[in-house]
Amino acid sequence: MKFTKVLVAEDTDSNNFGIVAKLKNLGIDTVEHAQYCDNAHLKIKKALLVGEPYQLLVSDLSFDNSNRKSKLSSGEELIEAAKTTQPNLKVIVFSVIDKQTIIKNLLDNLKVNAYVCKGLNGLNELEKAIEKVYQNQQFTCPVATSVLKQQNVLALNKYEQQLLQLLATGYKQNEISEHFKLHKIAPNSVRSIEAHISKLKDTFDAKTTHQLVYMVTSLGLL
Repeated sequence: MKFTKVLVAEDTDSNNFGIVAKLKNLGIDTVEHAQYCDNAHLKIKKALLVGEPYQLLVSDLSFDNSNRKSKLSSGEELIEAAKTTQPNLKVIVFSVIDKQTIIKNLLDNLKVNAYVCKGLNGLNELEKAIEKVYQNQQFTCPVATSVLKQQNVLALNKYEQQLLQLLATGYKQNEISEHFKLHKIAPNSVRSIEAHISKLKDTFDAKTTHQLVYMVTSLGLL
């Protein structure tokens, strides 16, 4: 037994063709692909509507949306939307991103079934992931497994916790600055606060402040 209908969400043609070819070589009857998150979600909804749902979504995390308006702009957003539309859809992430925060959030909160890092053995690890996921087992490739075992990567210091708590409450940067000055918390200039927020975005691979707060909250760090 094996998956018979799979959707690949990947915006790079060379990667897309490689993944599709790999899946077809595994004997999967129907392998379709989408280059944009919105298109992928639309395909999932249409397939469900006609009673021929996908059994597995293989998705990248990074998509180039620079030339189009998109409701869903990242793999995380696509996966969340797909899970809402079709809760029983199995999901494998296939990405170059190897950050602990990202992997942990996807496994623990978005409930993806497998995480595979692209690279020299990426397609072979993807094949292993497909087999394990079909058997209802969770899978992480060696790179992702190693990253998840790293210690103290997710620690926030007191200043960062206070900053993020105010952001979560809805404070703007100038309001945070005034609050910090009032309570003698340093650094408290708008410029330094902006720099700390930018650094945290990089750490958690968040594009917006809202996404940063969501990530930190989801990981139980706030």
